[in-house]
Amino acid sequence: MSRKRLICVVGGALLAAGGGISQAQPSEPRDAWLMKNYRFTGPPPRDSIKPTDPVVFELRQIQNTLLSIIRKANFAENYEAALAAAAQAAANAQAIGAIAERLESAAAPKAIADEAKSDNPTLIYSIALKDHTVETATAYWTDRWMLHYMTREGAHVQVRLDLVDRSLSTKLNRMKNLEFSLPE
Repeated sequence: MSRKRLICVVGGALLAAGGGISQAQPSEPRDAWLMKNYRFTGPPPRDSIKPTDPVVFELRQIQNTLLSIIRKANFAENYEAALAAAAQAAANAQAIGAIAERLESAAAPKAIADEAKSDNPTLIYSIALKDHTVETATAYWTDRWMLHYMTREGAHVQVRLDLVDRSLSTKLNRMKNLEFSLPE
């Protein structure tokens, strides 16, 4: 046999033998990439999603349909239908706003009543600063040279004690029957 032919035969045999070998399947499950690259946190906290009023839900469904009609009518150059759908969409938006406003105003007195009923109503301290500003706090404490306090929004604020107008702060809190004292 010629040398060229021998090389071709050996090469063909190697290709045939190698063709039968397949890559091993990866040991990871198919969704491993998804699990590595995205964090799944589970359902949202219980009170984070507010219930939707059924009427508002229906109006939003109608609103979506009207917006679809507007797009299709505009594409078909049927401007009369688009204008009619736009007028109805505007009326729906006003109705949704009015209902949402009514629901919020109905919920506000309930929240105030719940806070008034609670055994531990929120105390609001007044902290006067020497730059003539007055801050409000739900809690306060001191450490060495700093006054720490929590705002109504839950933010932690730190102020040097020498910047606090002690006499005015004490006077403002005494007017609200609150004990407010700072170390000397």
